[in-house]
Amino acid sequence: MEMAWRRIVPTTGKRIYPSGKNYWATDSVSKRPIFPRVFPYSFYSGTIPRMLKRIALILLVIFVIAIGYDAVMTAANVIGSGSLSSLFPAFPSATGPGGGVTGGLKAINFDIFDKGGNGYKYITQGYGHTPYSYMYIDGWHNGIDIAAVYGAPIYSPTDGTVVATGDQDNYCQHVAFGRFVVVEDDANHLVLMFAHLANIPVTPGEAVKKGQLLATVGNSGDETGTHLHFSIFEAAGFSMAAAHGCGPYPQGHDVNPLNYLGTTYQ
Repeated sequence: MEMAWRRIVPTTGKRIYPSGKNYWATDSVSKRPIFPRVFPYSFYSGTIPRMLKRIALILLVIFVIAIGYDAVMTAANVIGSGSLSSLFPAFPSATGPGGGVTGGLKAINFDIFDKGGNGYKYITQGYGHTPYSYMYIDGWHNGIDIAAVYGAPIYSPTDGTVVATGDQDNYCQHVAFGRFVVVEDDANHLVLMFAHLANIPVTPGEAVKKGQLLATVGNSGDETGTHLHFSIFEAAGFSMAAAHGCGPYPQGHDVNPLNYLGTTYQ
């Protein structure tokens, strides 16, 4: 027996509640609601659905803008460097920073980046905003990654002075640069940083010559494949100071290494 406060409309087969708004379609035989009434009518056809749609649209717009911004910044870095190698990982098997690749360099001598050299194909992550830079502490990749095998020797691309060595894994395990060497290039007023190292035979204050062994490639710090992280900073204002809970951390204005490889350093 139907309750007094609702009725059946024969032409539509829908129940109408006291508000006068159609609710659930009913079974044509029993005239009973097919689905239970869980939420108020406004949830299905009133202001709430419109609000949810607007929220979804706003989130979609924010997502598109974020993706677009990342793409534009990456493209800008590529154009500025003049090398498409900074846009995509060089190897199809690349899985993240450093590439996670096999067949990396067995030695890193920066003359492979001269004109006609094949060094660029080993760059697995470029400078600045990259597909992986969101994973870093400040959302910015301040250098490039060069794929190499574990233990590959790294030779200095310049004459200079070792200003710092260290191991950030002692402060923040596998979070930052790990073992590193920092060399100041007085002639060009630049500071070079080599990170994710294994053995470090040089010491702070030591003068080094171009072609001298600085370190070997390791897997220290935050990396997903064996590689060298190579950064360049302007010497003016550069320092190594404690930051991010990771001990000595490079402070200063970083520049795109791709603008110097093959010219200043080769």
